[in-house]
Parts: sequence; C-alpha cells; structure tokens
Amino acid sequence: MKLDNQTVARRYGKALFDVSLEKNTREQLSLELSELKKFLHNVPQFKDFISSNAIKPDAKTEMMKTLTKDTSDLLTNLLNMLYDYKRLTNLEDIINEFDRLNDEFEKTVRASVTTAIKLDEDQKKRLESSFANVVGANKVIFNQKIDESIIGGVILKSESYIYDGSIKSKIERIKRLLLK
Repeated sequence: MKLDNQTVARRYGKALFDVSLEKNTREQLSLELSELKKFLHNVPQFKDFISSNAIKPDAKTEMMKTLTKDTSDLLTNLLNMLYDYKRLTNLEDIINEFDRLNDEFEKTVRASVTTAIKLDEDQKKRLESSFANVVGANKVIFNQKIDESIIGGVILKSESYIYDGSIKSKIERIKRLLLK
C-alpha cells in the first residue's frame, strides 16, 4: 500500500524529531534542516533532478555525496534513507513536520502579522510579547506583511488564533450596524 505524502511526512518527521531528542542533537539538527530548506527553495530543480528517470544513478549518487558532505550523521542517514526509498520528494514536508514538532516542544508559535506600515523593532518585540502571553507561548515568530488597505491597526493570525484589530474591519462593522 502506497502512503500519501502527509502520512510519510508525519512518520519520518516524528521519527527524526524523536531520534534528535534521544541523541540530544535537536537544536543542531533544526539549524541544519533550516539550511536544507533554504537550499530546496533556492534550487527547486533539485526535486526534478533527483526524481527523474532520465538522470543516471551515478549522477544522483554524486549529487547526494555533495549534499551530505558537511551534514551531521543523523541528517546524512535521513537523506540517504530517503534517497534509497525514493522519498526525497517528501523532504520539505518532513522538515515542516520536524519544525512543527520542534515548535511545539519549545512552545513557539509562528504567526503572521499584517499592518499598514512596517513595524519598528521595538513595536515588533512588544507585539510578540503580548501575543505570547495571549496564546501561552514562550516565543513568537512573526512573518510580517504590509497591507495598506487595512488603513491602520493590526491583524494577527496563528494556527489557532485570529485577531483583527484593523481600522478597515472596524469601519466594516460600523457599516453593518448602520445598515441594520
């Protein structure tokens, strides 16, 4: 029975996270996976190259040697195993699952913050601190978006929380009340 991508990512990501905890390499592995994810984004042809039947196995083996040259034993083993089982196309999803489990372990929340203007560092830190208190996190990592159409205020979205304090939404609420 062939497993779907989500199941593969969950299983491998969980196994990778558990082993990194056992070997006390979680933080280092997280940094390596972050770099690997950047590589996957910067070289989108990698997936096509590694999964193509037109590319000779020797060329793929050389690519794998280059890719694993400076990686930890755990990451090297993962990459080689994924290559052997023809699951390297699932690598980004596996990294995402590892990151999700790592965030859960560290009580880190990733959220998007939308504002009409760019936040300075002080504003960003205060907002992160306030949001961390609201969601019960140790740390908040914001992905900031600028959207002038919200006029002012802030919109915060995480996996389990949405707060819309934008001027635009307040104006919309007032319009609805007036039209009743």
